[in-house]
Amino acid sequence: KRTNGYQVSENHFLFEVPGVGRYYVTNGNCIVVEPAEQAKEASVRLFLLGTAFGALLMQRGILPIHGSAVVIDGGCVILTGVSGAGKSTLLAAFRERGYSFITDDVAAVTVDAEGAARVHSAYPQQKLWQDSVENMGVQTASLTSVYSRNNNDKFAVPVHKGFCTSSVPLVAVYEIVVERCREVTLSPLSGVDKLAVLLSHTYRPWLINGLDLKAAHFKQCAKIAGQVAVSRLTRPEVEFSLEEQVRLVQQDLARLFVGRVIGC
Repeated sequence: KRTNGYQVSENHFLFEVPGVGRYYVTNGNCIVVEPAEQAKEASVRLFLLGTAFGALLMQRGILPIHGSAVVIDGGCVILTGVSGAGKSTLLAAFRERGYSFITDDVAAVTVDAEGAARVHSAYPQQKLWQDSVENMGVQTASLTSVYSRNNNDKFAVPVHKGFCTSSVPLVAVYEIVVERCREVTLSPLSGVDKLAVLLSHTYRPWLINGLDLKAAHFKQCAKIAGQVAVSRLTRPEVEFSLEEQVRLVQQDLARLFVGRVIGC
């Protein structure tokens, strides 16, 4: 399949970002990067760690979920949602409370030999909007801006303390939805609604057909949806509600963990 900016076929993916560079991903084991003249290193790295790595995971048969992941009581929790929903900000709130994190932006999920879903460690970095960074008390002058939108910068924030370097069993997925409402609500999902969350929040889903992975992707998501809890976390569009989001997720996990043994 060929469109403006990229070409994709089974085990091959080539894409170009104007002013940044070209990336060629093959067979799940190789990424060739050709930076554009005068391209900023931060921009080249942004697409390498994002779209290129997402394609690499798909070629390896690993499910990439667009989300951040935190480790709570030995189990992994993925926070997913559309761009701007507040995934990384909620992850930062959990980190401030002493929880380890395993990935930000792309969560790599596999099913092991026993049929259990696991999330794999990524790299010790978060991408946060300027207001979130400032709320954490971090000076942005020492950070690298990876991109800007509406006069608001998003920064790469190195994180070494509290970073989990091993794979962790996946126990729950929370889809963050932003609405014009007054309070935070959490609603457990079931059946096809659980499956729909995983299908719709797969990272770079437009690659699936070109890589000839449509059937495999569906089976993969269905298998994972059948064993993990999936809920919708709805938050107000304007009001600051991080404390309540954290409280509801912790409360829900306490319910899920009753009588359950989680092993790392």
